[in-house]
Amino acid sequence: MDRDSALPDRCIACNEPAEGHRLRRKLHCSPAAWKVGASLTPFLAFLAATWLDLPKAALAFWPLVIVAVVANLFVRKSLKFEVGVCKRHEEQRFALLAISWLCFGGIFVGAFMHPVFMLLALIGLLVVLALQSLLGGVQALRLADLTREHAWLAGAGEAFRATLPELN
Repeated sequence: MDRDSALPDRCIACNEPAEGHRLRRKLHCSPAAWKVGASLTPFLAFLAATWLDLPKAALAFWPLVIVAVVANLFVRKSLKFEVGVCKRHEEQRFALLAISWLCFGGIFVGAFMHPVFMLLALIGLLVVLALQSLLGGVQALRLADLTREHAWLAGAGEAFRATLPELN
């Protein structure tokens, strides 16, 4: 899609009319070579230190991770835009967010009451987050690539993608 164009007023998950319900999003993407290099460098340094029997050099793992995370803040590209969401997916998103916050609250309450309650709250949170990742089409949207003129989005519903001119 054109970087400066607006997405249609359709739900990005199911392509139903959004009726003006919009979510603001700021998505980020990093170059593929950077992702691979930044991900592998700390591990390769650790493996080299282990193989060369340099235990103090292996301590460089965490500083390298921190440097890679901070450097990513400067390397990544970002795009701000609004996406349409139908009433059904907006309600689903709100319900999953509310359940997630209740589970987080349960973790803190359980920590003061009994460790078993905290464990149950953690399990509940994991189940909710798994459901949210499976069912939350709005959260699955991601920026695949970004140039000065174009933005490539991934993760939108198939019906929505089929209505975009570039994908027909």
